Amino acid sequence: MRIRRGLGVGATALISGVALVFPLAGISGAPGGIPWKSSVPFTETVFDSGTSESVTLSGTEALSLHVTGDVITGWTASLKATVHHTVGVGGTSGGSYKAKGTDTLTASFHPGPPTSPTTYPATFVLHPPSPCRTNHPPGPCFNPSSVQVPVTIILNADGSVGSVQVGHSN
Repeated sequence: MRIRRGLGVGATALISGVALVFPLAGISGAPGGIPWKSSVPFTETVFDSGTSESVTLSGTEALSLHVTGDVITGWTASLKATVHHTVGVGGTSGGSYKAKGTDTLTASFHPGPPTSPTTYPATFVLHPPSPCRTNHPPGPCFNPSSVQVPVTIILNADGSVGSVQVGHSN
């Protein structure tokens, strides 16, 4: 399996977190058909390198997965991940953060059933609290940094979606 990054932010950050597993019994998208779509709530702790503090994010990650291929020729899965209504609290400062953005990633699978878990390192922009952002200069102005909220997807043998986990598991 090989993962390629499409449009999105490319920097990485140190991440540890709490994940929610989203079981999808009875919900699947047929390979080559209409993309599978869902919005998955999550809580994840990330490290903001700009402010040097851990931030606990809570929000929703909207996912769209399009799978093509078969067991003979192999599979391609394209994931589009967008964070919605995602806010965070700084572990040291208690400041309010916002995460925004969309990332598109593609994974390729060898022939056979595509049933091994695939983790897509979805990257988003984290906007820290700042006197500049809240119009209270002078003071330090922090640039947004990039953080990852990974998505792990397990496909069924036919290429349909079996389960989705957003964030890291403990």
